[in-house]
Amino acid sequence: MCLVEIKGLLKPSASCALNVDNNLEIFTESYLILQARKFILEFLLLNHPLDCPICDQGGECDLQDQTFFYGNAFSRFFFQKKTTFNTIKSPFIKSSMNRCIHCTRCVRFSEEVCSFPLGTLGRGFNLEISQYIEASFFSEFSGNVVDLCPVGALLPHSYLYQSRSWEFNIIESIDISDSFFSDISFYKKGLDIFRILPTLTASTSFP
Repeated sequence: MCLVEIKGLLKPSASCALNVDNNLEIFTESYLILQARKFILEFLLLNHPLDCPICDQGGECDLQDQTFFYGNAFSRFFFQKKTTFNTIKSPFIKSSMNRCIHCTRCVRFSEEVCSFPLGTLGRGFNLEISQYIEASFFSEFSGNVVDLCPVGALLPHSYLYQSRSWEFNIIESIDISDSFFSDISFYKKGLDIFRILPTLTASTSFP
């Protein structure tokens, strides 16, 4: 989805792999790029289940947002979607791997931060995110992969089936247990606080 069109080149280029130049002319909303994004989303939705009404990620799903802005209103593929077993076992994470789009964010985070052997198994149609060994994904940082997952493949156990994102009253505050006094947001419904998430503001963003 980060493809851009560069003047003078016939094919789209990945913006994250470009070197900046003084005479570089980049187009991010041209016809070529919009068509490329449609095809990419069509590919991502090949095996993704259409269970948005019952998915806890509904309203906060990156794939939903991208499909709304760039996706096609129809699909050219009519075949049975593949199913995947929920092999990730964790006391903090509820996995629904049928929704996985293989972005491998959780794989990179588990290897670099959690030191847990989470990876990809199989190739092509049989590719899936799984564990190399039969063990529970137990780490003090394992719950963070829920925030990394752009779809509803990894969800928090404590918040499962509790409420919808648009039903909350969001109260911004600071974390007094943190020496940096980081900005946090309380997601409140009625008199109950359902979750506490970090807030990205101008004061916490890096230059």
